Amino acid sequence: MTYLVTGATGFIGRFLIPELLKREGDIHVMVRPGSISADRFACCAQEWAGGDRVRPVRGDLGSPGLGIDPAWLARHRSRIDHVFHLAASYDVIERGGGTRHVIEVAQELRAGLLHHVSTVEVAGSSEGLFTEQMFDRGQALATPMQRAKFEAERIVRESSLRWRIYRPSIVIGHSRTGEIDRIDGPYHFFRLLRMGAQLPRVLPVLTPKLGETNMVPVDFVARALDHIAHRSDPDKTTYHLVDPRRQRAVEALNLFADEAGAPHLVEVMPKRTLDMVVRVPGANWLFTRVGVALDVLEHSEFGCWFDCRHTSATLAGTDITVPPLEAYAPLIWKYWIENWV
Repeated sequence: MTYLVTGATGFIGRFLIPELLKREGDIHVMVRPGSISADRFACCAQEWAGGDRVRPVRGDLGSPGLGIDPAWLARHRSRIDHVFHLAASYDVIERGGGTRHVIEVAQELRAGLLHHVSTVEVAGSSEGLFTEQMFDRGQALATPMQRAKFEAERIVRESSLRWRIYRPSIVIGHSRTGEIDRIDGPYHFFRLLRMGAQLPRVLPVLTPKLGETNMVPVDFVARALDHIAHRSDPDKTTYHLVDPRRQRAVEALNLFADEAGAPHLVEVMPKRTLDMVVRVPGANWLFTRVGVALDVLEHSEFGCWFDCRHTSATLAGTDITVPPLEAYAPLIWKYWIENWV
């Protein structure tokens, strides 16, 4: 097998490459021009310990043909079995632009399979059950990220390539180490929970009703990606990389409140109360002080839940499963305290 990977030095990519290294073949990693990207690749390459099997390819998502040397493309035509597209940042800057350039290159290379990592956020305002077969249901897309991811999926689906799409839910730290390299999802609330540890634990903290959430550890996502990508299943298929257990956001946050020694959150107010609070003058300053941006508060829940029966059937017979959040929440909190406070 020979691979081309975008976003390999990102959060999911850092854990996917070691899985690919367990197989035979070379892994070509796209690296943006510039010292910062080169330094990040050098650090990751040392961590991966893949030797000359992991090879940097100079390229940029914002350039036609990814800015990859045409001579490199010619040498590798019909030799790339899998293209993993993990890099998402440029799609937000120019909606779907990075993905469009990846498709151009995959077509030029006559690559075997394109593996596109999207997100369950493409469900937008959908309510009820959102299945792996669903895509455009007329749902409203409230954030730039949702709109960019939706457009990127559309571009992939309309291409002539063989493709598979993967939609992780909120990706948090490693289930065995707690490791994370960014602040996202529930981490935005951690500073607030830490401040809450100064309050008596018998005193509940009243909050608006936050709805449901869904979190998965990064190691599950990386292992599931690797396993599904190498199966001889039908192409043009979508996989939800989610926790099959439904959970309310307040229940998840209370697991971390326990680690912080903070009082539990208790939902008593309707969501519209929060909508009114965030419009009060000075609210932006207050929420920023406690580390919770207004857009995080306004979009802190899923209005639907995600079916993953196809993914579960594909992973059946392996040990690739999502552990219960309570089993590794202490590691998530410990890593945050030790490395991000």
